[in-house]
Amino acid sequence: MTRTIRIGSGGIGAGDRVEPGVTLANSGFVDYMGYDCLAERTLALAQVRKVADPSAGYDERLPKILQLMAGFIGSGGRIAGNFGAANVDAAGSVTADQLRSLGLGGTRIGLIHGDDVLDAVKAADCELPERGCRISDVSDRLISAHAYIGAGPVAACFDDGAQFVIGGRIADPSVWVGAICHALGWPLDDWDRVATATLVGHLLEGGIGRRPGADVSLPLGYPLATVTEDGAVEISKLPGTGGPLNVPMAKLSLAHEIHDPTRYLTPDVVADVAGVWFEQRGDDRVRVHGATGSAPTDTYRVLVGLDLGWKVVGEVSFGGPGCVERARRQADEMRKLLANYADVVDETRYDIHGVDALFEDAYQGGYPADCRLRVASRVLTRDAADEIADVYWRLYGQGGGGVTRMIDRNIGVTPALLPRNAVDIEHEVISA
Repeated sequence: MTRTIRIGSGGIGAGDRVEPGVTLANSGFVDYMGYDCLAERTLALAQVRKVADPSAGYDERLPKILQLMAGFIGSGGRIAGNFGAANVDAAGSVTADQLRSLGLGGTRIGLIHGDDVLDAVKAADCELPERGCRISDVSDRLISAHAYIGAGPVAACFDDGAQFVIGGRIADPSVWVGAICHALGWPLDDWDRVATATLVGHLLEGGIGRRPGADVSLPLGYPLATVTEDGAVEISKLPGTGGPLNVPMAKLSLAHEIHDPTRYLTPDVVADVAGVWFEQRGDDRVRVHGATGSAPTDTYRVLVGLDLGWKVVGEVSFGGPGCVERARRQADEMRKLLANYADVVDETRYDIHGVDALFEDAYQGGYPADCRLRVASRVLTRDAADEIADVYWRLYGQGGGGVTRMIDRNIGVTPALLPRNAVDIEHEVISA
């Protein structure tokens, strides 16, 4: 009998809704669920939480996910995700405690370690090309460094009997790649097979079916994939759920976050998706085929988190005739005021929402009935942030109203490359 895996998407970000994934898991249509819980800034913020509280730093939705997924796990369903963020061990402890409290004691939990490479990037003094410097040049601001690791340890955890696999910065598609290769017996050095699994993971974590055009009168539908051991792939979603799942949407999802479709670089494979084709097989069912692959590069991409101080954001609304001109005059007034604080302000940005916040002068629409001026400053210290926030009260003026102010940590992230042989990845399987 041909082996088949049915695997769903439970989420594609730390702020994603949990309920659609639970509906999919409990539908009986899937045996595995994958979760991509991290964005670039999410991981640095998780490190900040961990510094403040050593028991924190994992995906804060984890207890809710476990509670709502208890039925799926209890019936033998398997789940993998980068729930651990900056604290895999804490995530493992929370998972074990909660599974026991849910009557699921004995459930096998896979834990993946090794993506935290802070010491390794310091030792290698890695280049930070976006910032034009090296690690040693920003050592006083260094918060974190996490390598985007691949599917190997995910598959190994499943091979060792894990039902719930927790990692840190597992690369987005690799969560699904590990499950697919485990279930279908695909070797992790069969590059075309791994490229096919990567294509599936890329589509599932890209949110296909959740793109613009969803019928908001229906509950949102997260996608699932059916993959057979001979490489046949079909993407679908639950009947009666909202969100278009068709060839145009599949193409849109494929294109996201890929700069060169002939060389989609992941820690598992260099995938060529330029020749991928899609075929509509029915309502909300799309067949996909044509990915090929070659061996991955000898480096891992690393996400480096930097403490860039604090940001102060202020906003004010203007309405009626002349609203744009009044917003611009208010921005000019703020420029003059903030010029007196050049010694503590690193950078300030001015945007008029509804006019130029996204496209600047490249795209002009009709004159708006109202607009909102946003002023954001970056400073190094909390004292400076408090001082600048007081200045932001001067946003009142020029007939505007509804001033809001916010002070928050300013965490920057930037990429680096680290040789694979400098990264030591390990996995273990524990019992709840």
